[in-house]
Amino acid sequence: MMQMIDKTEIEIRALKVRQENSIQTYGVKDIFCLIEQLNIYSLRYPFGKDVLLGFSTVYEGKKVIVSNSSEILSREIFTICHELGHIIYDFADDDQDLIVDIDINEINKDISEERAFYFANCFLMPENRLSDFIKFELKKYNNKLTALDIVRIQMEFNVSYNAAVMRLHEIGFLTLKHKSELFDEKLQISSAALFRMIDADDKLLKPSNVIKVPAQFYEFVISNYNNDYIPFSSLKYALDLLGEDASPLKKEAIENNERKIL
Repeated sequence: MMQMIDKTEIEIRALKVRQENSIQTYGVKDIFCLIEQLNIYSLRYPFGKDVLLGFSTVYEGKKVIVSNSSEILSREIFTICHELGHIIYDFADDDQDLIVDIDINEINKDISEERAFYFANCFLMPENRLSDFIKFELKKYNNKLTALDIVRIQMEFNVSYNAAVMRLHEIGFLTLKHKSELFDEKLQISSAALFRMIDADDKLLKPSNVIKVPAQFYEFVISNYNNDYIPFSSLKYALDLLGEDASPLKKEAIENNERKIL
């Protein structure tokens, strides 16, 4: 028989992480800063659309989350929270391992994936914060929510339209009929058009294509080259991936510059 996840425990754990990091807002405003605050290395790289969403690992005792910035921002944010779920539940003993996620919507593969998926939902959209936002900010009853209200929820909680609707249905805020109506409304009017209707920033709908790695990565690669652990070709390859020029770091170039100064 398939093992079931403990949803109550996951909800409590997600709320605890929010509380420990003093998240007082409805949604998580900057997941990228939060990951650094949790002492996890965050690497963002444009691997290309539909290649992979991200992965998590522990390398030499350091927790690492990698996300694909070629995916739309809302999906990248959800992926990072999904990988955070893996870090919390699957790397608790700091064993070196690797979990790669191609499609995090395929949650029925195993308990680990289902748990990480549910953690991301609870972390980004806690039931109590959704309820408060709908009641006090939207000033609506759950059964009166429209597609434009979902967009406002998207903006506050930094999630996709689909993720917001599915979460609202999951926690009983939407009936199956209402959920279908909201999806139908989105099919008739594109997400971009919905954002324009309320003059909202549509950055969640676009990929950022950002390349961002921790400063320690540069230090590690350059140190390895300076200590003759890797050749210049390896240094150049690593920095080329990040859009950086390695030529000023080449030892011959540095030596020639020093001779000119002398």
